Amino acid sequence: MFINTRKNKNTLALLLNPLLIFSILIQNVSSLSVSNISECPPIPARSGPSDIGDLRPDDIKVIGALGDSIMAGFALEGINDDLGGTGLLNLSTLTEFRGKSWGIGGDEGAITLANLVKHYNSSLEGPSVGKHFAYFCKEDDGDGCDAQFKHGEVDVLDAAISGGIAASLDMELDYLLQRMAQLPNVNLVTDWKMITIQIGSNDQCASCSGNNSDVTADAYAAYVDAAVQRIRNNVPRVLVNLVGTFNVSGLYELTRGQQYCRPLFGQPDWILNRMECSCFKGTDQDRANMDTLSAQYNAKLFEIYQKYNAEKTEGFAIAYTPANINVGGLPLEALSNVDCFHPGRLAHEWISKVVWNNIFKPQAEKPYSNILEYNANEQIYCPTEDDRIRID
Repeated sequence: MFINTRKNKNTLALLLNPLLIFSILIQNVSSLSVSNISECPPIPARSGPSDIGDLRPDDIKVIGALGDSIMAGFALEGINDDLGGTGLLNLSTLTEFRGKSWGIGGDEGAITLANLVKHYNSSLEGPSVGKHFAYFCKEDDGDGCDAQFKHGEVDVLDAAISGGIAASLDMELDYLLQRMAQLPNVNLVTDWKMITIQIGSNDQCASCSGNNSDVTADAYAAYVDAAVQRIRNNVPRVLVNLVGTFNVSGLYELTRGQQYCRPLFGQPDWILNRMECSCFKGTDQDRANMDTLSAQYNAKLFEIYQKYNAEKTEGFAIAYTPANINVGGLPLEALSNVDCFHPGRLAHEWISKVVWNNIFKPQAEKPYSNILEYNANEQIYCPTEDDRIRID
């Protein structure tokens, strides 16, 4: 049999070319999940999306966030005696670790939604970096909560307010829109943006207070809807990333009598979350009502998603990811031991992975009925060049 030696040598050389082999492997991998985003291969470059329905993570140039103390990273690192003081009389108990917040943190090495996006676009603008003392703002503060926003170099586009409820979103947008316009490397007209909204934990707790008219399901929906509409009216080329509420009532039984939660004076029922959440001082029915309210909030969020999804344009759309997390099933170490109400670093990291993995799924595949259980080994999805941030 005649063998074309030259042809076979060329074929062998091609097959032994590591770059070619890598390229072939990548082209044939339909999905890949890894433990660290650095293991994800790059997405082949392109000129940009044709419209917002064609958006990939490498297209996002600006990222922002609205929310409450969870998005602000309050007490995320727990009680750290290295920061001075002991126990609850410690600087770490009054600190917002914004650079590690699950949705917007930009500290180097932190596992956050912003850093996952940044893996695909190193010029991403907006992630918060570092930490500062918390400022607890109430809607009726005479200064309009201006004191909250004196750390622009840290917060950047993390406009979350500790103690915030849905009624606070308009104040948060006052800051976010102004700060976004100040960023020197941002083109407000041409850059693609993603703004994450996750709020509702304090609203649930406030439902047991005397004046709770601002936290009914209808009021909550009206405030969120107004925030989305304001973003639509003022921010070109933007995707609103709406994330569902957490069922925080599960923390009550999970943390009962736990020394991990640093109860005051060693008394098992004197855990700070009993003071932070008024429903935790109430009855079992109060806490059951919290769950009902959370479900109503999520139903309203889905209605808002449907409304704006039907009105999407080439430069505006909304995505919705339910956060159907079994909060009562979290390991204690995933919570901040400052109060066992706020998520700690482990929970922040896990939430960021869950939200990231789900933004590439259509609504029909997102976890509406499935309860999400904490997984310390949660993998990170590596999007391919064919993946898009789904708005359908």
